Amino acid sequence: MASDPSSKSEIPESIRDLMKSSIEQAKQAFDTFVTSSEKAWESVESSSQAASGSMKSLNDKIAEITRENADANFNLALKLAEAKDMPKALELQNNHARKQMETFSKQLEEIRDLTTDIIKESTAHMTDDTEAEAETDGEEDESGDEEAEDGDEAQPTSSFRRW
Repeated sequence: MASDPSSKSEIPESIRDLMKSSIEQAKQAFDTFVTSSEKAWESVESSSQAASGSMKSLNDKIAEITRENADANFNLALKLAEAKDMPKALELQNNHARKQMETFSKQLEEIRDLTTDIIKESTAHMTDDTEAEAETDGEEDESGDEEAEDGDEAQPTSSFRRW
């Protein structure tokens, strides 16, 4: 009564069907969550005048990456649920891990580039603001000198403007 070793590692079809159903339900729940989150974020962005183009691009990219990675993982889960034996499941898992590492590397580069853009944009705004403040401070000092009488020193209108 020797049994076939390959039959021990086989996953019953009823279990695979149950796994597929659970995965599909989880994917639908995730898609609903992501859609709601994206709508909420869009309303925040549209109401915020301070949102920069670069920051919006970064947020959009993060949402895109999240969706791509989730889809890849749900697809893997469905493939694993269809696998009839453990060697096939391990092969699927290894291929997925290899592909995701390549994808992760590319995604990280994209995020790095967008973050660099945000830093450049922020630095440019800070430089513009500093130059504008310097010009304003110079005008205040000139007008303050004219108003000073009898040796009194002119006081800036706001001590915070110098910061």
